[in-house]
Amino acid sequence: MMTEFGNKLIGYVMRFVNTKGVTALKDGMLSILPLTVAGSIFLVIGSIPSEAINTAIAGVFGEGWTEPFMQVHAGTFAIMGLVACFSIGYSYAKLDDCEPLPAGVLSVAAFFITLRSNFVLESGETVDALARVWFGGQGIVAAIVIGISVAALYCFFIKKNLVIKMPDSVPQGVANQFTALIPAIVIFLLSMIVYIVFKVTTGGTFIEWIYSALQVPLQGLSDSLPGAIGIALFISLLWWFGVHGQSVVNGVVTSLLTANALANSELLRSSGELVVGQGAHIVTQQFLDSFLILSGSGITFGIVVAMLFTAKSQQYKSLGKVSIFPALFNINEPVVFGFPIVMNPIMFIPFIVVPVLAALIVYGAIAIGFLQPFSGVLLPWSTPMVISGLLVGGWQGAVVQIVILAVSVAVYYPFFKKQDSMAYQKEQAVIE
Repeated sequence: MMTEFGNKLIGYVMRFVNTKGVTALKDGMLSILPLTVAGSIFLVIGSIPSEAINTAIAGVFGEGWTEPFMQVHAGTFAIMGLVACFSIGYSYAKLDDCEPLPAGVLSVAAFFITLRSNFVLESGETVDALARVWFGGQGIVAAIVIGISVAALYCFFIKKNLVIKMPDSVPQGVANQFTALIPAIVIFLLSMIVYIVFKVTTGGTFIEWIYSALQVPLQGLSDSLPGAIGIALFISLLWWFGVHGQSVVNGVVTSLLTANALANSELLRSSGELVVGQGAHIVTQQFLDSFLILSGSGITFGIVVAMLFTAKSQQYKSLGKVSIFPALFNINEPVVFGFPIVMNPIMFIPFIVVPVLAALIVYGAIAIGFLQPFSGVLLPWSTPMVISGLLVGGWQGAVVQIVILAVSVAVYYPFFKKQDSMAYQKEQAVIE
């Protein structure tokens, strides 16, 4: 019954994961990684959380020494929504075997068409301006919706051959631009209609409505203790059934957790501090990448340590030696499939419980003030353990990671001993 249920679950999940929209979302969000990682370096330097250090540097370079670093922030973190809109549209069209560049360009154009482009000052004067706040974290969900919708519509016209065809003598690059003309006219017309509808009915824009009606509630749901526990739980649960849980869950929550992280970076830039209850988010992308998948999904560090130091069976002694180096970089496929964890009833409880306990530990550490909310410092998920904690949360972050690793060892050990005893008995039976 369990196998049948697992096979059905895998089928449903994989159909969802492999849809063009979800795949384009994951690929498009991945494209902003260079902006977040490189931009984090400048953000950290420009937002040093020490008044004494800031004063000393200002004494040498002047009071405005942080301004160039914040300019880098404005060109990286502050435009991630806009970049994601292009990347998602591009990725969707590429997956659908259409020329991807026009899809990305049209997505960005549609984004600007639906965006407010003028403001009325208190004096009554109307000025042309764009609110840059929507280019970043606050506009990221709307950017996803626009990127996928525009690319899907563009590919529909291409697939149905509703395009302007040029003679074969015309260079392909030029022909591609004419091919995009009819889809572009329709997309721009629909974008204009959306702009008019929301201006008349809400007094705002489609992007502003998406933010207030969809993104804020979803960010609130993700930025909660049940949300943190749910993320940890589903990653492990899906992995236990043989589905890449991290990939599935990331496809759903990455945009929200990234938006939480971007909101924190903007708050840090504007106020100089992050305080829970005063706008700072607890559950961000760093929460997931640096703590919930520490040593890999399921936080299987405890199994690796047990295999290295307490295993009796040759099978697990050998596997421990193979698994330790990847585990340092949060890669645990050798354990998940080699131990195995997948569909193993003995390891089900610790594989589910340890990440949930980690979520409770990290959330609690931030809630009580021991660990500060994470700023805009975003690291690759493969950054080695303890080092990642130190970079995103200072020495407190490293301590929290060490506590989680210790919990992993304590919880996994008794279950591992049972599994190891069974493997050892089988090996002895073969020898005899």
